[in-house]
Amino acid sequence: MSKILIADDERAICDAFSRLFKMEGHEALIASNGKEALQVIREQHPDAVFMDVRMPGMDGIETLAQIRDEIGGLPVVIMTAYGAMETAMEAVRLDAFDYLGKPVELTRVRQLLHQMLEQSATEPPAPEAETEQPEPETEPRLVGQSAPMQELFKLMGLLTTNNMTVLITGESGVGKELVARGIHRHSRQSEAPFVAINCAAIPENLLESELFGHEKGAFTSADARRIGRFESAGEGTLFLDEIGELPLPLQGKLLRVLQERSFERIGSSTPIPLKARLITATNRNLAQEVTDKRFREDLLHRLNLVTLQVPPLRNRQEDIELLARHFLKQVAGELSKPLSDFEPGVIERLCAHAWPGNVRELEHVIKRSALIARGNKLTNHDLALENEPPKTTTQETGSACDDAFGKLSDTLRHALRQLAAQNNPTEKTEGPFHTLIGFAEGELIDEALHLCDDNQVSAAKLLGLHRTTLRNKIPSRDN
Repeated sequence: MSKILIADDERAICDAFSRLFKMEGHEALIASNGKEALQVIREQHPDAVFMDVRMPGMDGIETLAQIRDEIGGLPVVIMTAYGAMETAMEAVRLDAFDYLGKPVELTRVRQLLHQMLEQSATEPPAPEAETEQPEPETEPRLVGQSAPMQELFKLMGLLTTNNMTVLITGESGVGKELVARGIHRHSRQSEAPFVAINCAAIPENLLESELFGHEKGAFTSADARRIGRFESAGEGTLFLDEIGELPLPLQGKLLRVLQERSFERIGSSTPIPLKARLITATNRNLAQEVTDKRFREDLLHRLNLVTLQVPPLRNRQEDIELLARHFLKQVAGELSKPLSDFEPGVIERLCAHAWPGNVRELEHVIKRSALIARGNKLTNHDLALENEPPKTTTQETGSACDDAFGKLSDTLRHALRQLAAQNNPTEKTEGPFHTLIGFAEGELIDEALHLCDDNQVSAAKLLGLHRTTLRNKIPSRDN
């Protein structure tokens, strides 16, 4: 029997975890804040810890840092309902066993518990991790508490302790440069320069000089020596945005630089060591670009040592309200306006929008709307969404629903007649009613998951089901 500590100021969470751990044959220990958690750890010596971030007094991250100072490798899972990049990356740096967003699935808790206890039994204590100061609030940052963003934050955290080449992919406007800046800010090179260049924004005939620099007299207009971006980055980070737009001749030169870890200014034969970390980004499918002979396959293999996929906003709808409030607070300060909230209905309209321009589009919508807003709330009248579908009248909606339900009624009646004709009363079957209900239920769930890009939480909300009910039904259909 192992001792498991639950540190959370929500009693319901502690009770639910306690029941689970007791069912698994373990002893559950409870703490409601960081100070109590440390006292329990010192006196009771638990084998594993599940700890919330936001607790009165000492928060979960501060407590984890103290645990690392005193205990070393005790496995700790950090939990939070308020996901943020800084929190996730700080937890990873402090060697948290895992980082979970709330609401937490008990099946995942059970799985993690088994893994934590196995590690405690087989591995020596992990080395102590160094803590770093969080990034300033004044700098742009990634915001998100959805599962895809929490996973992205964890991967970013793992990349802060090394100099691996990173390829960031995703649609325009998702925040690829913010990912690159986040990795740099929390890395060992954070005090060195972060140098960014957009490969699509500079004319092809100037791009080589911009990247590698040139000597005086290297070409007609070279009146003086110029230091290129590779050299300017020093021992920091060089971020090449829109790498898919790099012309083929320069792709070959970049490949050589990565192979030899050195470069020359135009007009010089003296090699200069490449000391910077390289992070690239693209909104193109580089594998398809390789197939179409527009991108070098050997260069792609050099660039995608680690690939981070930034999800589009439509796949992280849980983050829309969080982002909207973040941007509202930001623009309120910029405009010196008392804006602090949204009028009822605004968030619903934001969540219903398709956001083809992703987070950048949402930011611009909030800022434009705030510019014309009066008072302390952003209203529906202030909110201007492009390509927003016109409101459907109650009469039109009712007519469309009547038509759909009429067709469904005809289909169900026809299916029942067919099943009744085939039914053998002597055979033990579930009967036409359960057959049709089961089929209709399966089709509804499949379509809801399709409409929500396989996001079960969003699909459950669409169907009006509890997420646990939906998840219980999915395995029963797969069997």
